[in-house]
Order: sequence, then structure tokens, then C-alpha cells
Amino acid sequence: MVVAVDSVVGVDAAELARSWNDDAEARECGAAETQAPGVGLFLPAELVEWVVVPLAVNLASSAVYDLVRRLITRLRGDRHGPQLVEELEVVEHQAGSDRVVIVRLRQPLP
Repeated sequence: MVVAVDSVVGVDAAELARSWNDDAEARECGAAETQAPGVGLFLPAELVEWVVVPLAVNLASSAVYDLVRRLITRLRGDRHGPQLVEELEVVEHQAGSDRVVIVRLRQPLP
């Protein structure tokens, strides 16, 4: 599984990988590491690293979303205080056989 975090979220790949590996529940799913995105992928220009977790178990999408959202919310809360943590949107895409989880801030409706 690959986790890509939009830069406006305010958490970089290294922070998320560290948080993942420090969390007992997340670590049970597999160890996280950062990698540079592959060539030829359509990604935002500011994305220079993402988090890769070789899942040891077939984790349901909802469980992945909850885990990633919890870790990022904790990281943002540590830095900005819990009252400033915006609602996160976590979506999944299939890229061949890979799961790509994208984390971004939910956009308000116009």
C-alpha cells in the first residue's frame, strides 16, 4: 500500500512513516518506509516522497482510512492543537495491483 499526503495537510512522508512505525496497531500491519514516487505517475509536483507499507494482512479499506486518519490527526494536533485539525479526506485508488491511499483536506462546498 502507498500513502500519498497532500502538502497542505502539513504532515510529510517521513513524519507519517515514523508515526506509523511507533504505533502498535499500525506496525502490526507492516513496517512503513518512505520512497520517491516512480517515474511516469501523475502526481502533484510538490509530492517528493510517499509512505509505502507492505501490508502483512489484507486490511479493509475502512480500517486503513481510520488508521491513517488517526495518525495524521495526532501529528497535526501535536503541532497545531486539536481545535485546528481540519477534517481529512482519505480516498483510495488502484494503480495496477497497488493500493494508493491519498490524504487531503476536505474541500468546503461552494
